[in-house]
Amino acid sequence: MGPVRVGLEAGSGQRAGEGSPSWPVVLLTLVAISSSFLSAVSLYQLLALRAEVDALRSEVGRTREYGQRAQHASQMANVSSWRSSQEVRGRRPGSPHAFLSLRRQKRLAGTDTLVSQPCLQMLANSSRTTFRKELTSGPHTGIPWKSGLRRGSALEADGDSILVGEEGFYFVYSQVYYMDSIFAMGHVVIRRKRTVVGDETPEVILFRCIQNMNPVYPFNTCYTGGIVKLKRGDHLELLIPRSTASVSLDEDSTFLGAIKLG
Repeated sequence: MGPVRVGLEAGSGQRAGEGSPSWPVVLLTLVAISSSFLSAVSLYQLLALRAEVDALRSEVGRTREYGQRAQHASQMANVSSWRSSQEVRGRRPGSPHAFLSLRRQKRLAGTDTLVSQPCLQMLANSSRTTFRKELTSGPHTGIPWKSGLRRGSALEADGDSILVGEEGFYFVYSQVYYMDSIFAMGHVVIRRKRTVVGDETPEVILFRCIQNMNPVYPFNTCYTGGIVKLKRGDHLELLIPRSTASVSLDEDSTFLGAIKLG
């Protein structure tokens, strides 16, 4: 009876050893579980990254659309500004695009009547050269002129100046195109009185125009204008307060003019 019991116990021990999992199986199971977990994590990260990429694409699209709209609005604003500047340029006295008659409307007997205002524009004469002129304040450079548009008899050309034929208020304007490398250039518009009382000076400076010059690209214009009262027999003259000056004698760039108001 004793040996049989031992045999049974030995058999029972062998069956118990065969039922427990071996370490390679456990290791493979752990590897499979780890792989599944890593795959799940990778899939989650991939989905999150894809969502982030989609969000970035959407943001880039909105930014690009906003930039295109802003660029379009800027272009439209530039076009509008250019048109406005062209209109202002066309209205500015002395501009080659200006309508120098400056007609005004008067309501007479219930109807509108167009009345032309007397005016005279002097243009630079490229067939001549600038000249030197001495004043009490020092040497000046004069510009040769030729008569341009003229309306009425209130103003007429008298050599290189404008002779006033009627007393009144005038809008006087001038522009000079400078081509000098000196740091600053400019001119003065002078009223030369017909009659002088007491110790009055015969020459009165009406306007001064000063413009900075670029030493590398010395090209710049200087424009000035304003309203003054002139008497019959007065002269208007434009002079550069330097003994020499390099200016353009193109009639569209350098000019002097006056318009009678009222």
